[in-house]
Amino acid sequence: MNANSAMDYIYNYSNLIQGKLFTRTTNAYGTEYYLKKIYEEDGQTGLQNALISLSQHIDYYEEKSGASVKKRREIYDKYLKLLDKKPELTVFPNEVDENIKYAEGKTKSVLVNSYERNQVARQKCIDHYGAFCQVCTFDFGKIYGDVGKDFIHVHHVVDISTIGNEYSVDPIKDLIPVCPNCHSMLHKKKPAYLIDELKGMMK
Repeated sequence: MNANSAMDYIYNYSNLIQGKLFTRTTNAYGTEYYLKKIYEEDGQTGLQNALISLSQHIDYYEEKSGASVKKRREIYDKYLKLLDKKPELTVFPNEVDENIKYAEGKTKSVLVNSYERNQVARQKCIDHYGAFCQVCTFDFGKIYGDVGKDFIHVHHVVDISTIGNEYSVDPIKDLIPVCPNCHSMLHKKKPAYLIDELKGMMK
């Protein structure tokens, strides 16, 4: 391994342990080796950070290269199963499945960015704030019982248009739980309303 490649691997490992996006490539063997070592040395917390980092890297790499990283996705899924509290991917009712042909011929979809869909980042956000709306305090679990338990949307508080390609998400500073109604209202303008702005509109 030459010096430049070695520096890339050090850079990637540093970002993995911090939960930050890394933009240089690591092969599947190196990726799995890193996750294994991080899990052995830092346990669940370290693995959470590494999975947030890896998920962002996969999205970044696939967008930039147009190529799939199937093997690294498989490694991500393998280590995701090691978390005690496995995050569940929320199904957003306002999203459109592109594989389904709709009879009306026209559909409307609302963009939910990859930062909001990052399973581990979502879960860390919800663990910090709680699974209730930070605007109107609506709690699906209290109203609907078990069927609504832990259901919540997660909103990205930074205007997406201002985010560069190498932006790295912080689950506590950058994401916040909101109900679907408030989530829609936040996006009634661009850039989106601030949480406090929307709170101020409520009567």
